[in-house]
Amino acid sequence: MAGATSNAFDPEAVVDALLPLLGLAATPESRAQTIVHLKIAAEHARKLLSVPLDDSDEPAPVFKA
Repeated sequence: MAGATSNAFDPEAVVDALLPLLGLAATPESRAQTIVHLKIAAEHARKLLSVPLDDSDEPAPVFKA
């Protein structure tokens, strides 16, 4: 399909877009490590968002020592 966009998360594209926008420079090593951390964060988000929640679900109470 021509002109279709993908909803897949692309950490390389995020890094490439944000570095100049934020006025930052990155070495190849720091760029690679940033991409690794974004992939980890995306996996955490995927797991959290996969949990079905109902409108009646309540958060856990706050623990106070």
